[in-house]
Amino acid sequence: MNKSLDYWPYVMLVGAAIIYGSLFSLNKIAAEASWPPVSYAFWTSLFAGIILWLLAVARKAPPAWSWQHLRVYVVVGGLGIGLPTSLLTYVAPNLPAGVLTMVLALSPPFTYLISIGVRIERLYLLGVLGILFGFAGVTILVGPTAVLPTADLVGWFLLSLLAPLCFASANVAAALLRPPEATSVAMSAGILMGSAAIVAPFMLALGQWSLPGGMGDGDLALLGSIVANCFVVVLFLEVIRLAGPTFFAQFNYLAVLAGIGWGALIFGERLGLGVWLALALMATGIILMALKERWPGR
Repeated sequence: MNKSLDYWPYVMLVGAAIIYGSLFSLNKIAAEASWPPVSYAFWTSLFAGIILWLLAVARKAPPAWSWQHLRVYVVVGGLGIGLPTSLLTYVAPNLPAGVLTMVLALSPPFTYLISIGVRIERLYLLGVLGILFGFAGVTILVGPTAVLPTADLVGWFLLSLLAPLCFASANVAAALLRPPEATSVAMSAGILMGSAAIVAPFMLALGQWSLPGGMGDGDLALLGSIVANCFVVVLFLEVIRLAGPTFFAQFNYLAVLAGIGWGALIFGERLGLGVWLALALMATGIILMALKERWPGR
């Protein structure tokens, strides 16, 4: 695996997190406009996939449809977008928002452990410290709200843990299964279409079929999510290609912080001292992960 040490992986990681962070606010706008959540996930994946497919065709490098490519589209699309999106939509009404944020922050340690298990990473002290610093930042942000009010919610919490496991598995699968000749744009188109294919049965089973139309707040949020997905999935593949799945997994920490920033910008939510402390801890975690690559064995 080519693990580039130049600045581009950092720029792309931060860019992906900032763009993805906007989805928290866009999803809130869509929910307030009564968009069925699974239908919303289906259309954002499908339309983003079509846009990237057209772009790939224009670049004369369209997605391939061999078994090797289809496997990546379905596995990464399902594990990285379709299944966790549907799962989190299902459990969200039963768990506090802080708990779900903490659950998503488990993706980096899960990614590191799976990467060690399949031998594309080794257990290094700097890697462990980097993950712990990032998780500490998330804890400062949402720790006070990340509690279960009643014991009967433990089952919902355990079910929600499948989401970061899916994200982590998708990170590693993207590194292991990606055909070397495939471009990131073409792969992203296939992955998003694979996600739509995975979500479609859930949408139909839950009776959440809904067609986009009009220019209301919900439809504008849908449009914004489509554009965001186009950028985020391409950046996801590029960062993993250049720096590996464990490095990309730090994205989950930054995305939480970016979501808070977008909330402040769009909804006027206040940023306290804890946000800046969390940013410092997360930045420290990313630096430690970078040092792990420069000084392997530590």
